[in-house]
Amino acid sequence: MRQIQTPSVNILIFTYNQESLIKETLDSVINQSYENITKIVVSDDGSNDGTPQIIMDYSLKNPLIVPVLAKNNKGIAYNMNRAIKRADGDYISFLDGDDLMHPHKIEKQVDFLNANPDLVACASDMDVVETVTGEVTGKFSELINFKRMKGSIDIKSIFDPSLLLCPSSIMYRREVIPEEGMDIRLKYWYEFLFIVEVLVKGDIGYLDKVLGSYRLHEANVTSSSDFKKFGLENSLIVYSIILARYPVLHSQVKKRKTITYLAKIIENIQDNDNEKAKKLSKALISEGCYIKGSIAYLVSFVLSGNWAKKLFKNRKFLKIFLKLS
Repeated sequence: MRQIQTPSVNILIFTYNQESLIKETLDSVINQSYENITKIVVSDDGSNDGTPQIIMDYSLKNPLIVPVLAKNNKGIAYNMNRAIKRADGDYISFLDGDDLMHPHKIEKQVDFLNANPDLVACASDMDVVETVTGEVTGKFSELINFKRMKGSIDIKSIFDPSLLLCPSSIMYRREVIPEEGMDIRLKYWYEFLFIVEVLVKGDIGYLDKVLGSYRLHEANVTSSSDFKKFGLENSLIVYSIILARYPVLHSQVKKRKTITYLAKIIENIQDNDNEKAKKLSKALISEGCYIKGSIAYLVSFVLSGNWAKKLFKNRKFLKIFLKLS
């Protein structure tokens, strides 16, 4: 990768109905210690609260802020692409409109990428913050991730479900960002496909420092009922796209698909919907996973929702489950 002494950085912020949070987010970006931030693109997906007005007010005070405001809500992937199209910096940093950057985040990640020219991007750890109380409950690497991060992440390791990256922690070299950006056909899982496309071009480095805050609240996408409804369908579409583009990743995709099915089966059992769990178990068998599918089918007969919840609240059990899968 090309090396630049003082690379320009663009920060892309994605918002939707975050009037109570966006000021802190914008302040955390404006107060970065790095001096060559050349553009702050704030793309709003048709918010119907005060978010667009707050963005406009900030843009009038700071010429670096580029507001991209939509009249109608078109989805997160579409909204992200509006910002990506306006990016022209050497390095691009993503930030969800409810998350925060610590003051030296950009500076430290620029230094890291400059020192590691073979890496295509840089991720970091984040504080996990309860939005209502403001309490820091721990690190992203400890509370949400299930795998100890090492120096870098390659294309094969990203298929390990115990390895999770916080999107707001990542800075990319602009040349590795897919030309089409996020796949707007997908309501969910577009970021996983995006990361795979990036990793095809090289490894992502991991800076083992807390450089931002990931804020937990009821509107987080992965906690929504809509995600529960469409998440599996979108994941299977993503796996098919990856296989069509990169057949060499077949074994990694197959393993990840199996774990995705098993996770959904367990979720259905937890919700006391054992009939759906049985149907998915049969689907898993039809995918060629006879042993795991058969075990899942039997478990759907005997395990109740309460027992499933107790088992999968146990972090040690979860780690064992992920390894066995």
